[in-house]
Amino acid sequence: MTGKKQNAKTSEKKNVGNDKLRLLAVLKIMQRTDEDHPLTKNQIMNKVVEQGIEVSNSKTIAADLATLKDAGYDIVTNYSGSFMTDGQIFQNYELKILADNIANARYLPLEESEFIIERLREMATESGDEMIAVTTVMDPKMKSKDITMKYKLDTLFRCIQKKKKVKFRYKKPGGERAVNYEVSPYALSLYEEEYYLTAAFAAGKSYSNTPFSFKVSRMERVEETDESARKIGEIKVLSDGGGFADIQTYRRVMMNMWSGIQPREIMIRVEHVLADSKLVLSAERVKENGDGSLTVYIKSIVNTGLYQTLARYGDSVEILKPEEARKGYVEYLKRMLDVYEKEE
Repeated sequence: MTGKKQNAKTSEKKNVGNDKLRLLAVLKIMQRTDEDHPLTKNQIMNKVVEQGIEVSNSKTIAADLATLKDAGYDIVTNYSGSFMTDGQIFQNYELKILADNIANARYLPLEESEFIIERLREMATESGDEMIAVTTVMDPKMKSKDITMKYKLDTLFRCIQKKKKVKFRYKKPGGERAVNYEVSPYALSLYEEEYYLTAAFAAGKSYSNTPFSFKVSRMERVEETDESARKIGEIKVLSDGGGFADIQTYRRVMMNMWSGIQPREIMIRVEHVLADSKLVLSAERVKENGDGSLTVYIKSIVNTGLYQTLARYGDSVEILKPEEARKGYVEYLKRMLDVYEKEE
C-alpha cells in the first residue's frame, strides 16, 4: 500500500471519529438549551470548538442539527436560534427539588452533597444550572462527617435487592461498646433525615420474630454475606394475620423508628390546626367533631416512640384510648417535667 493511500485512510478514520465526537458534543450542548435560551449556529460551533473538536463552518453545525432531528430529537429553529424542547431527562424545577433534598440530607457529607448537586446542575439547561447554583443553600454544620455513608447505603440496598444477610458493627447510644450483628435486611427507611434498616435476626431465638430498626449512621464495617436472608414470611408479625399487612404498614406504625410487635389502635383528639400534619394524614380513620377538633384513629406500637411523636405536638393532641397508652403518656410527660422541677 502506498504512503498516499495510507494517509488517505488515516484521514478518513480521523474524520469519521471527529464527526461522531462533534455530533455528540452538539447533542449535549442542545440538551442545555430551552425556549428562552436558544443558540445560533455560530454559538454552537464556538462551544464545540472550545471542547477541542474541529468544525469546518456553521453549515456543518446545521447538518448536525438536521441529523439530530432525523433521529427523533425535537429541535426547534427560529429567528433567535435553535433549542431543544425534549432534551432534559428532568425539568429544571425537578432538578431543583432533588438538589434541595441533597443539600438538606444530614446523612450525606458536605463534599458528597456538593458532588451530587454538581451532577444535577449538568443535567439542567443553562438557566436551570444558574437557578440551582444561586438558590440552593447548604449548612455545613448540619452535614454528616461519615465519609463511608454512601458505601454503607450501597451495600445495604444490594443486600435487600439480592435477599442476602448483612453483617456490621453497631455503635450503641451512650458510648457503649460496639456490637457485631448479622441480620436479614428487609427495608431501608428515610425518617427525619436519617436512614434506618428494618431487619430480623436468625431463627430459633426468643426475639427472632421481632423486626428491629438499626440507625445506619451507627453502623460500621457493613458487609454482604453469602448466606440467604430469611424470607419475610417467616417473620410472623409481618405475615398475614400477624398484625401487619406488609413491611410498609409496619414501617408506618414504628413511631420514631422504635421497634415492637403488638400494634394497637390509638384514639387521639387533635386540634384542627394539625389537620394537615403527618399524624392526621397517616391515620386509619379521621372524624370531625362539633368543636372543630378531630378524632383520629392510628395503628401504632405503644412505646416511647409513640410518646416522642405526640410530644412534639404539645397540647394540641390528647390520647383518648386505650387507657394503657393514655397512662403511659402521662408518665412519660411527668418524667419530662421532673427534669425541670429537680431541686438544685
